Amino acid sequence: MDGVAGPGKLFELPLQVNHANEIKDAGGHAVSGRQRINSVSVLPHFAYIGNTRILGAYYGAEVLLPLVRLDLDIDNGPRGTRTRQGDMIVSPLLLQWEPVQLLGRPFWQRLNFVFSLPTGDYDDDASINVGSNVWVFNPHYAFTWELSNRLEFSGRVHYAWSSRNNRPSSALGADDVQPGQAFHANYSLSYALEDAWRVGLAGYYLAQTTDDRIDGRRQSGSRERVTGLGPGAMYRNGRQTFFANLYVESGARNRAEGTQLTLRYLYTF
Repeated sequence: MDGVAGPGKLFELPLQVNHANEIKDAGGHAVSGRQRINSVSVLPHFAYIGNTRILGAYYGAEVLLPLVRLDLDIDNGPRGTRTRQGDMIVSPLLLQWEPVQLLGRPFWQRLNFVFSLPTGDYDDDASINVGSNVWVFNPHYAFTWELSNRLEFSGRVHYAWSSRNNRPSSALGADDVQPGQAFHANYSLSYALEDAWRVGLAGYYLAQTTDDRIDGRRQSGSRERVTGLGPGAMYRNGRQTFFANLYVESGARNRAEGTQLTLRYLYTF
């Protein structure tokens, strides 16, 4: 039900637990050696949608302030644990439209202009960093299509652009690095068992569309990709909503491949 929203305030507390025991190379093959990556993230999230309209949509804004714990054990790479504040995520412009009819059924839409700010903990001499030291512009379009009184399909489509990091890891011996641009999307299909409960299938897909750069030079074979898919459930009680999703990843390129457990608590007021 990602696209469904209206005027009011929202507090959300998501918890994400990621676990991976392998890293895939550019060809999708597992990198040899020990490759253990664990992370736990808590992302307090506050959003507001007012009654002011822009282009026919309700105007809103939101902010997230992640707290991240990284635990790495990588052969010939970083080892150790670090718990620090991550990069702040803000949206100064959120546009939520009232539902329209699509093939005779309600269709909800939202457009969100999201920025990640380089406020997280970062040290170019550290082997493990929670912050990225880059600015990221990551707008997204979210929707929900109520296919029937009980069945719905939702999605969220993003495109991310990152600035240069002018203080890259000293181990690189470079003056600057820049992550490539990336397309990523979330989607879900859920069915209401009753008013309080929904169950369904959810997933995500990420594909880097341009190469990373080091000192302005493109790094061939650096693009990341991954797909996640798994079951989900939602329980609503008055103003409170609880979500649980388990994703199993596949098709990874140039990144870790594992599992992600996401638990979310929402309160609207």
